[in-house]
Amino acid sequence: MGRGIKSLAKTLAGLALVLAWWTLRGPGEPAGVSANRIPGVVWEGGAGKLTIRTESSGPAQMRVSFSEEGEDAMAPRSLETWEDVPAGSHSWTIEVPPSTGGYVELSATSPHPGDRLRWTIEVGGHTVDEQSDTLDQPLEQGYGFFLQSYFDDYASGSLGEG
Repeated sequence: MGRGIKSLAKTLAGLALVLAWWTLRGPGEPAGVSANRIPGVVWEGGAGKLTIRTESSGPAQMRVSFSEEGEDAMAPRSLETWEDVPAGSHSWTIEVPPSTGGYVELSATSPHPGDRLRWTIEVGGHTVDEQSDTLDQPLEQGYGFFLQSYFDDYASGSLGEG
């Protein structure tokens, strides 16, 4: 029972982060650019390489957002990317620009009890985040099954609180 509560707490925390981000961005602000493919290079790249390796027991959607941060960003840019992936192992290596952070999320599509998600995220060949989870029970209406992390700066591998 402890594992089910832990999974529910992680799901609720992730949902709260996404809703807070949407709320902070606001409906009147530009949404930035979106793409249905995770790129190999974001903007001009040049600051480092982010590698994401995933495993899912069922179909999933991989999402990676990019947002310029810091005082050097005169006109901050943002990019929302995603890819639908079948069950199995997948990986992406992305050359990222400096002072850019965002969310990484692997979300199961129509998950069932027993489904599993796993990832390893590396920066410069060093693991900076590793997560896995198994769905213990059917999801209630309006809930999702996913892994999520927020990075203050992808190039340094600096995890943030979102």
